[in-house]
Amino acid sequence: MITTYLDPQQEFGFSDKKIITEENFEDVFEYWNGIFGSSVKNGFKTSKYFVCDIQKGRTHLSKEEGKAYFDFGNGEVRMKKILMKDYQFFWQLYEKVTSPDTMRGILSKIDRLTDEDMRRFHGEFFTPIRFANKALEYIEKTIGKDWWKSGDYRIWDMASGTGNLEWYLPNESYKYLYLSTLYPSEVEHCEKLFPSATVFQYDYLNDDVGNVFAGDSLDFDFTWKLPEKLRKDLANSKLKWIILINPPFATSQKAGNKYGDRKNDVSNTIVRKIMHQQKLGEVSRELFAQFMFRVKKEFENKNVHFGLFSKIKYLNSNNDQKFRNNVFQFEYKRGFIFSSLTFSGTKGNFPVGFLIWNLSKSIKIENQNIIVDIFNENVEKIGHKKIPSVNRNMFLNKWIDRPKGIKIFPPFGSAIKVKTDNSDKRDRISDGFIASLMTPGNDFQQQRITYLLSGPSASAGGLSVTSSNFDKAMIIHAVRLVPKATWINDRDQFLQTKQELSEEFVNDCTIWNVFSNSNQTASIKDVEYEKEIYQIKNNFFPFLIAELKDWEITDSDFSLALASAEDRFVAKWLSEKEFSKEAKEMIEAGKEIYKYYFANLNQLRTNLFEIKTWDAGLWQIKKVLQDQDLARDLFKKLKEKHDILRDKILPQIYDYEFIPKIEI
Repeated sequence: MITTYLDPQQEFGFSDKKIITEENFEDVFEYWNGIFGSSVKNGFKTSKYFVCDIQKGRTHLSKEEGKAYFDFGNGEVRMKKILMKDYQFFWQLYEKVTSPDTMRGILSKIDRLTDEDMRRFHGEFFTPIRFANKALEYIEKTIGKDWWKSGDYRIWDMASGTGNLEWYLPNESYKYLYLSTLYPSEVEHCEKLFPSATVFQYDYLNDDVGNVFAGDSLDFDFTWKLPEKLRKDLANSKLKWIILINPPFATSQKAGNKYGDRKNDVSNTIVRKIMHQQKLGEVSRELFAQFMFRVKKEFENKNVHFGLFSKIKYLNSNNDQKFRNNVFQFEYKRGFIFSSLTFSGTKGNFPVGFLIWNLSKSIKIENQNIIVDIFNENVEKIGHKKIPSVNRNMFLNKWIDRPKGIKIFPPFGSAIKVKTDNSDKRDRISDGFIASLMTPGNDFQQQRITYLLSGPSASAGGLSVTSSNFDKAMIIHAVRLVPKATWINDRDQFLQTKQELSEEFVNDCTIWNVFSNSNQTASIKDVEYEKEIYQIKNNFFPFLIAELKDWEITDSDFSLALASAEDRFVAKWLSEKEFSKEAKEMIEAGKEIYKYYFANLNQLRTNLFEIKTWDAGLWQIKKVLQDQDLARDLFKKLKEKHDILRDKILPQIYDYEFIPKIEI
């Protein structure tokens, strides 16, 4: 909404207008674009309208028509409808630019404000300058203030783009600066911004790769694309290096084809082929991992600090384990994370990290205490967190036994939907099957795909819950769902605890699960699958039959069925446990719903949700009661008790180190 952009500016008042400068114009553009960007969209970039609008005398208003006329010069004028009150509000805050020098400075950097299709294809999203500046501060904290004055350091950005990372470097450092990029237009741009730097067009993942990996030292008899000055500096053992880089985020979706649609072949580089030969696995599809791989080889036995903007998955991802074992073993110095949403054009909200590594020291990441600062979108420090880097054998999904499926059973796509059309049939359950626990992946990205079913899951990631792994299954289900997913923990892995768990914690988790929305266990009668008829029991029905017999049940068939029925697994499990006050209140709130359901069975449209037996699942009961006013109040109370129990469980999940703590 427009107020998102307008309201925060109220504090400025209108007495002193803000000046638009070469230093702040990008922040002004973000604000301007948030208000007017959708109004001026067409074949022109919004930045072109912005540049026109900030110059005095270049935008003409027609209040009667509610239109603004943008004069681009040379007789080119574009008309756009704009809300006058918003326009007037904006220009009560800022002064129009009148200085030719200021406009020249802004125009020289204006390309930073937009992304082109090819850059999007390659995953190149320009680093926000405010975070690039923060990165330079962290480098100074690591190697010392005014590091460039000694002349002992060289800095190389192998994916420089338009030079955002180096924006705030002082002019006197430019003579020690190397900038390389894929695009000739960016070379020309950077040559203007950094006049005494060495700027050159270079494909770091393809050019000279054979030379770098041919031997342990540089051999200048090869044909090189690297500038001679850079090659000589690389050969100078006395020099110290800073690698400052934001490599592309892109990942190839598949291997082997020539350039095609989407990103199918964007990472099919020479470096990738070498990584594949070294059997580094799927990480070889990641462009930023390819940059790391060559950097390690190129700078062996050199004094190097490596400042890397990237996703943080290389620290903890399952697919990156081989990469951590064989390539990325450097000393961590310091770093920070911020939200990916600060990059224009990114999808999803995940942490982007800037971490500094000492390439001169070889230390396994798993043996280091990696703590990063957390910054909000305004580059304000809001806390810090630890990023555990553990072997994937310590992931939570590896903690539980996965009994072998040996019996055919109808596979489920959801609570009551039997999935029969999968080509990859996952229709096996183990001996002693109670339910299926769905837990694909092991990080917060997969959090929502966590649930319980009364049959095997038709999708990958499910396992059979039995009496022997029941407790761990209940813990895993709760640990994955109780914490709230945020951009800060988006790439965090769920970990195995090294501590002995209290019985109360296990019981609390189980009760929370039984009454959770993700408990989609159900009871279904006469399910036909593969020419056989199956009766689907709900083993998560939580109450004993002896107790049900004292309740009012308005369906005579259900009442009669109880005479010969057997207690379900969870009901018997609960009857043998002692519970905390919060868990008891949760059970009582749930019991009120079940009692109401049984007392009103004769008025409910049970056939709509396959309710034909006494042990219906909570999912089925919620559905059939959804239009009952009194039931809504009962479910509201249930949710309140559910949230109270969640709040009790959550700090223990951190204390047991299932997930890392975030200090805000």
